[in-house]
Amino acid sequence: MATADVLRRCLDHWQDWRLAKTLDGPPGLGSLLARGSGHSVYGILSTPQLIGRVRHQSTRLTDEAFSQELTVWSLAAQNGLAPRIVYADEKEQAVICERADTAAQPTSGEALGTLCCRIHALPSVAHQLTLASDIEHNLKQLPAHLADPWRAAMETADAETALAKLAADNLYLCHNDLTPGNLMTRSDNLIAIDWEYAAMGSRYFDVAIACEALPDSERDIAIQRVFGDTLDDDLMTAGKQIAALVTALWQCCFAIDEAPSPTEWLGSSQS
Repeated sequence: MATADVLRRCLDHWQDWRLAKTLDGPPGLGSLLARGSGHSVYGILSTPQLIGRVRHQSTRLTDEAFSQELTVWSLAAQNGLAPRIVYADEKEQAVICERADTAAQPTSGEALGTLCCRIHALPSVAHQLTLASDIEHNLKQLPAHLADPWRAAMETADAETALAKLAADNLYLCHNDLTPGNLMTRSDNLIAIDWEYAAMGSRYFDVAIACEALPDSERDIAIQRVFGDTLDDDLMTAGKQIAALVTALWQCCFAIDEAPSPTEWLGSSQS
């Protein structure tokens, strides 16, 4: 079924939406606002301003991924860190939620570090990030002539040791995908969307993913904001290495034009 049709089915349940004030009448489906690797996002013609998000392609391993995302998303929303969900259809993997604002200027290291700290302070959830199996899953999606050079580069860089260090780290609830496209604002506060990768994991991987798009000076500010005097340089190095690997393999599967070569990743991981 087309994504727009799935959301129209959600609109039929408008009287069941969890809103402070019930809508005066059925809302309409607006235009397509964004289409990413896994989701399509549409505007909803209503007051208050809402959006509809529906999955058009799976990018996760587990069947429980959507329900796990809803669990963490709801927890984050209760703490002002995500748009509030007003309706969810788990069968159709569709969500109606409050609309947030696009950041008017590039995110600062201080603001990003503060958001990470607030997320890491949220209560624990039951599921954990599975970096090794996620990496292996993405490798298996690639043809052998692409996967084999990646496996060789990972062996040269001893990615297995870096993964083991992150797996042995203390677990915190992490977003694990705080890329620029997933950062929004609400009342001048930085919030996050797309919580599908959120799980218990190492803060060092989470922060490394978040900092990939920052200038070096802002990256150092974000890292200092999160870790302060407790910063473990070995874990930070491991986090950066695996974050770059995960991003590269994801790009190989879903955004090939943006993906670095194994040689480029190897060079950056050893610099």
